[in-house]
Amino acid sequence: MLGKQWLNRYASTDMRGTTIERSQNRQRKLDGIVAWYFDHVMELLPLMLQAALLLLGCALSRYLWGVDITVGAVVLGATSSGVIFYLFILAAGAVSESCPYQTPGSHALRYLQPKAQRALHSTASVIVLASRDALRKSEVIRTVEANVEWYHPWWSGGKIMPFLKDIVLEIPRALAIDSYHLWRVMVRPLAALPVGVYRLGSKIFAPLVSLGHRVHSRLHGSSPTPGQGLDEQMTVLDLRCVSWMVRTSSDKYVHLSTLGYLATVMPLTDFDPTLVADCFDAFVSCVGAGADNHGVVIIQGLEELATVSALCFFNTASHLLVTDPTSSVLEDVRQRYLKVSSAQTSLSGHQAYHTMCAAGSLLTQRRERQSFRWGDYRPSAHEQAIVAHNLVKLAQSEYQRTQQVKVPRLILRFALHSLSLDPSPPTSVIADCLSIIAIDLGCDVSNMGSDERCVCV
Repeated sequence: MLGKQWLNRYASTDMRGTTIERSQNRQRKLDGIVAWYFDHVMELLPLMLQAALLLLGCALSRYLWGVDITVGAVVLGATSSGVIFYLFILAAGAVSESCPYQTPGSHALRYLQPKAQRALHSTASVIVLASRDALRKSEVIRTVEANVEWYHPWWSGGKIMPFLKDIVLEIPRALAIDSYHLWRVMVRPLAALPVGVYRLGSKIFAPLVSLGHRVHSRLHGSSPTPGQGLDEQMTVLDLRCVSWMVRTSSDKYVHLSTLGYLATVMPLTDFDPTLVADCFDAFVSCVGAGADNHGVVIIQGLEELATVSALCFFNTASHLLVTDPTSSVLEDVRQRYLKVSSAQTSLSGHQAYHTMCAAGSLLTQRRERQSFRWGDYRPSAHEQAIVAHNLVKLAQSEYQRTQQVKVPRLILRFALHSLSLDPSPPTSVIADCLSIIAIDLGCDVSNMGSDERCVCV
């Protein structure tokens, strides 16, 4: 009943508030399910019922056995059959992952099986080697050999009785010495076993320890002060909502409004790297086969969505290139971009051309960097501010990565092109462009604000 209550609470839909607020509420619930290990707790509830049923069967069998052996035997047989059946499905689920009779115990056994085998194999090998070494140095064997050599030939009539007498008197002492040495040799591998069990148990109970830390932080942790940490948490929550909506919805208007909101989030703080792939997928959904199936072009009616998705792709990919350039998501998107670009995509003259090609060139590090021109790039003030802000961070990152050689020419050309525009771009864009030039000249502008950068340059 607790499980049903929890699930009903999660599935409940709040009809009040805007779409964004309802999406944030849904994402908050999902994040809570992951953070509080809801699936593990739900799997523990049936285990409690099964344990209670086993205790009831054992107690009833014990009680009825004293009242009537026949009735007690029937109940004991039914309880034993249930236990045997449960152990069978437990073993079947642990042996075969395709077995439909999976239980939490099966998962635990499948996880513990290779570790237990390695621990037993290593312990057994150490014990066998230690036993062999102990047998070679056995005091009992040496005592027998010494007496055989001393009373040789011991089977003669006058020597057999003294031989057996000395053997009987000396064997207990030799056996005690062998037992002591064997215990000293075997105590090390046996003492290592609890350490392995402790490490194994720490891995098994790590989620419970993490859960305890979370509970402690929620009960005793200090709440964020207004304006500090709260906005960042809401931004992270919004970014997860964006990723979920882009991934699950097929409505172009939902994509347009969602990605339009993403384009206003500046700067990006922390997001799931799969958001880069989601933005790229949104752009790919805007292209289709051209005339006579020659190349691909922007589908009519999706020009605005293509522009916004290309800008979001450039924004997220640039941020990830700076924060985590070795991300597997970037490698996957890089391979997919190469496939799309090899299909002779015709984007010339479209507003998404420059941002998409620039993102692709930065991702793939191809030679198009050297020949790419911003030329007729006439973006809006907001788009230009996003591109300039990201290119400053990329310029600093590339300059440090290449050991202070030069800023990539593609980024420097953007700065020169933006400064040559008439009318002039916004002040923040001018500051970012001058920062790019300053980085290329070897100036350190990493710890300066926009105004300070302008004055410095």
